[in-house]
Amino acid sequence: MEEINKSELVMERLKSVEHPEIALSMVDLGMILDVVVDKNIARIAIALPAINVPLVVLKAIEKNISDALGTIDLEIQTEYFEMAPDVKEEFFANARAHWKGAI
Repeated sequence: MEEINKSELVMERLKSVEHPEIALSMVDLGMILDVVVDKNIARIAIALPAINVPLVVLKAIEKNISDALGTIDLEIQTEYFEMAPDVKEEFFANARAHWKGAI
């Protein structure tokens, strides 16, 4: 499979990855910034609403991503960034509207 196809496949799978505390996908929440596949490594850039997100939430995000990509033969590397203010505002509006509860 070509690398570009793997990147598209990873992004397609990420559309089904729900935030652990919010009943929306991470893609719909504006959290997935970029996906780059190089050889057998998928690098996923993830935007967070704050730099102090609890470790339990980060671990749940990583597990959800790993579960969604499990059948693709790739090593997954995640890198976190803080959301831009406009994205953060929309994220929190969606969080209030679709809150599932803390994990």
